[in-house]
Amino acid sequence: MKETLKKIKAMALKEYRHIMRDKFTLAAGFGLPLFLIVFFGFIIELNYDKIPVFVKDSDRSAQSRAFVQKLSAGSLFKPVYVPAEDPVKYFERNETAVFMDIEKDFGKYLSYPDYGKHPQIQILLDGSDNTKAGLVLSYMPAIMSEAYQPKQKYEVKTRFIFNGELNSRYFIIPGLLVIIIGLISILLSSLTIAKEWERGSMELLLSTGISPVEIILGKILPYMAMSLIASAAVFTASKIIFAVPFTGSFVFFFISCCVYITACLGLGVFISVVTKQQQLAMLISMPAGLLPSMLLSGFIFPIENMPLFFRILTGILPQRWFMEICRGTYLRSSGFTDLIFAFSALCVFCVLIIIAASKKFKTDLEP
Repeated sequence: MKETLKKIKAMALKEYRHIMRDKFTLAAGFGLPLFLIVFFGFIIELNYDKIPVFVKDSDRSAQSRAFVQKLSAGSLFKPVYVPAEDPVKYFERNETAVFMDIEKDFGKYLSYPDYGKHPQIQILLDGSDNTKAGLVLSYMPAIMSEAYQPKQKYEVKTRFIFNGELNSRYFIIPGLLVIIIGLISILLSSLTIAKEWERGSMELLLSTGISPVEIILGKILPYMAMSLIASAAVFTASKIIFAVPFTGSFVFFFISCCVYITACLGLGVFISVVTKQQQLAMLISMPAGLLPSMLLSGFIFPIENMPLFFRILTGILPQRWFMEICRGTYLRSSGFTDLIFAFSALCVFCVLIIIAASKKFKTDLEP
């Protein structure tokens, strides 16, 4: 028994010394938990703050302004007066999730109920984000009751745009398409260059005189075809199995999907070029493909409520922009003009990541 304990003690001491010499193990053991608690603590925010509420006040009376002032009193809503434009345009451009229309003579009918008419406030909610729409709907009656006296009678008409039933599948399925396609694309392409280095066939490729850009594009194209077939399968399943409506331009969605897949494949190739090892490339590509899609794309947690650093960080991730395009084309009938900024950001990332992979690609065999 003593001999066994002695051996265990010797092994533990040996492993302790190995850990103390290994900086990577020390960083993973002590630094990683601290990093994760800070990272997830800032990112996982289920509360909404300063939700923009676009208000078209056709009355401009003291009574209508009293309600808008009540909206701005707390931290939940941020009212913004807008001109008399078609409210659907604001939703298609993803500028707001709430539009409020206060009818003309609202104050007169509210102050003098003898006219025999109840004044109306119409509230339009973006049903493509059912979480935010449900939150607004639960808070709005309480704010109205604070703004007006119980004897003052008014009528509130609520209508959901794009997703009248607040079906959660309409919100989740387009987001899952972004996550699944992005993750598969990064995983598939992250092994390509590393596989050539491990097999020793990279020197044969380099001896042919082919340039790094040509190697990268040649590696990407087959996986591009595979990812497009996977995208078509996921898109078909969303229509047939889950009956998610698609109301936007299919041509624009297809072009955006091609750019997004190319960007993700380029990111995978960049990981493969840097690591040169399949196992390490797989280890890095999993969090690189999954964590941004789940946490930083707006799939679950609202980007506008994240700290400034993480809001900036989401701006350089292709998942964030394709998430906006995907949900916009699926439910909000958004087109190229409505999503031009998101599409441009996606194209810029696509070009930059391929350039970065080409620059990082070494044309010599030295480590």
